[in-house]
Amino acid sequence: MASYLNLKMLGKRVRQGRLNKDMTQFALAEEIGVSQNFLGDIERGIKAPSITTSIRLANVLNMSLDTLFADSLEVPAKEIEDVYLTDKQLAVLKKIVKEFKDNFIE
Repeated sequence: MASYLNLKMLGKRVRQGRLNKDMTQFALAEEIGVSQNFLGDIERGIKAPSITTSIRLANVLNMSLDTLFADSLEVPAKEIEDVYLTDKQLAVLKKIVKEFKDNFIE
């Protein structure tokens, strides 16, 4: 199964969130219930957090999950090549994407 998660981008987002909160790796790791080594691996893009750990990270860093994972989700082009949309479907999709960008992307 293909991985759609760019761990490097996620790690950068976690690290930046931690620094914005003026927290050490040790303090954040303790707060979310993981070892400092594991948090370091997440920040370096070596390991992925579980769903539970992701939720804890987002809560402690005061960010939504979509913000935490922004720029880290990838869909390979070959996965979307076979998607065919009518003009009407494409127009609706463009409106949804615009609404999402206007309201949810910082």
